[in-house]
Amino acid sequence: MGKPAFVVTLLLCLGFLCLAQDNAPRLIAHKEVLNNLIFQGKQLNVKYSIYNVGSGSAFEVELVDNSFAMSDFKIAAGLTKVKYERIGPGGNVSHSVVLIPQNSGAFNFTYAQVSYASQQQVGKNVQIGYTSAPGEVIVYSVAEYERYFTAHAKDWLCFAGMTLPCIVLPGLVWYMSYAKYCLKKSKSA
Repeated sequence: MGKPAFVVTLLLCLGFLCLAQDNAPRLIAHKEVLNNLIFQGKQLNVKYSIYNVGSGSAFEVELVDNSFAMSDFKIAAGLTKVKYERIGPGGNVSHSVVLIPQNSGAFNFTYAQVSYASQQQVGKNVQIGYTSAPGEVIVYSVAEYERYFTAHAKDWLCFAGMTLPCIVLPGLVWYMSYAKYCLKKSKSA
């Protein structure tokens, strides 16, 4: 077999493989923490997005996230295990979980697992994928929360008390010299 015939045969085989897999679903999953600052005892919002960028429907899509230890986080709303019957081609779904951190410190938020099947494989040969991992997240303590968001009334009163002499004393000196020199001139005239 000559070299050109081999190349043509190889291209035909690759073309048939592409056509055979043309109707397959392709899921892209994303996990993101929506809070900029995370505090102990306050809500932590986590959003999961799953996009089907393939040309076929994905069936029995299951999202499972076991990265939140129940000793460190309490679930306030949502589920960490969700199942969708079908995600069509070009479709997407979103899911949110609201957690309340019980402890402060650094936590490593890893990926969630996504499993799905194509129409031909429902119940067998399940595809498994993973979401993106947000990485290390710092949960601040309640004391840090108070420092960030209190009115700081004591701080402002202390600031006013310290700056008042710097403003009042020069004003008194000016008024005394004004009363001494300018008021005498106006009375003598």
